[in-house]
Amino acid sequence: MTEKKYEYRCVAGPTVIAVKKPEDRAKAVAEYQNIINREAAEGWEFICIDEFETSEPPGCLQGNKPILTVFKMLVFKRAKG
Repeated sequence: MTEKKYEYRCVAGPTVIAVKKPEDRAKAVAEYQNIINREAAEGWEFICIDEFETSEPPGCLQGNKPILTVFKMLVFKRAKG
C-alpha cells in the first residue's frame, strides 16, 4: 500500500471586513470564496479556516497591555508530485 504524500499551504484571510448592511455580508463571503477558488485553480484543496492570535509589546500609550490581533488562515492541501 502506497502512502499519499501531501503538501500544505496556509493563506491569510482578509484582515478587516466591515459589515454595516446585510448585503455587505455577501461581499465578505465572496472575499473568502475568491481566495478558495484562486487556490483551487492551482490544484489546492480547501481543508479549513483556522485562526491564530499574535501578541505585540505595548506602545508607550497602551500601558502594560500587549496588543492582541486575531488572524484567519485558510488551509489547503494537494498531493505531492
